[in-house]
Order: sequence, then structure tokens, then C-alpha cells
Amino acid sequence: MPNGGPDNCSTCGFNRCNRGMWRNPKADDRQAPFCEIRNVTVLSDHWTYCQNWHTRTREPIGPIYASGLYEGGYRRIPWHGSVEPEHVGVGVCSECGEGFVEGVAIAVIESAPLVFCSNLHYLRWWKREHPQEDAPMSEGIWEH
Repeated sequence: MPNGGPDNCSTCGFNRCNRGMWRNPKADDRQAPFCEIRNVTVLSDHWTYCQNWHTRTREPIGPIYASGLYEGGYRRIPWHGSVEPEHVGVGVCSECGEGFVEGVAIAVIESAPLVFCSNLHYLRWWKREHPQEDAPMSEGIWEH
């Protein structure tokens, strides 16, 4: 699918643009995508996900997810709280120290962004930062 799958924020009823309708064919394009249950602006709503899309419950379940690097398929990686991971070009991985030509970065307060050479290395860092949280939509990453 060219839009990141059928279960993304652009089709979610909790996205303010959709005015409570799931897969709203007439979303309000004058409105910025905004998650009403998490109170965050969602800049890439076609490539952003969460478990609430599937449960349709107003209580936030787990983290928000971004589409990670394409590694034999698209994988979903969790946001760092309300901070979305971003795709970046050349860098040196904060996890393994190896250079890369395409990676993932996460902004951190009062420091240069952390960068990662793979979804797996980002997820390892994320798990250390969020030891009490699970990221079930990222489970396929551990096998790669």
C-alpha cells in the first residue's frame, strides 16, 4: 500500500481531521492531523500507528509508532514518548558505533540527536529507556 497500510492515523477516528469517523472519505484537510487521545500533532499521519486504531478505545494503549527503516519490509518502531523517530542519512550508530548511509534519529533534550543504523538498534535503545513498556507492534524487528 502506498500510504503505509490501512491502520494508520490518517484513517483513525481519533484523528481530529476525521471528526470521529473511521476511514473518513471526507476528512477535514484544513485541519492538521492531531491525535485527540494522546494530544499530539501527527505530522506523518499516513505512516503513524497505534494499537488504539484496532481497539477503538479512548484510553491510550502502548506507544505511538512510526514507520521505521525499510529492512526487507516496513517495520513499526515506537516513538520516544511524544518524540517521533526520524529517518536520516549518513551517520555513526549510537548503539554499535558503525557507520551507516541511512538510519533513524531521535531528538534528545540539550544534546545532539541519537542516531541508529537499524530499527533493531533503535529498539534496543528504546527498550532501555522504557523498561516498563512493551512495543508489540515492533515484535517482528527482534527476528531481523
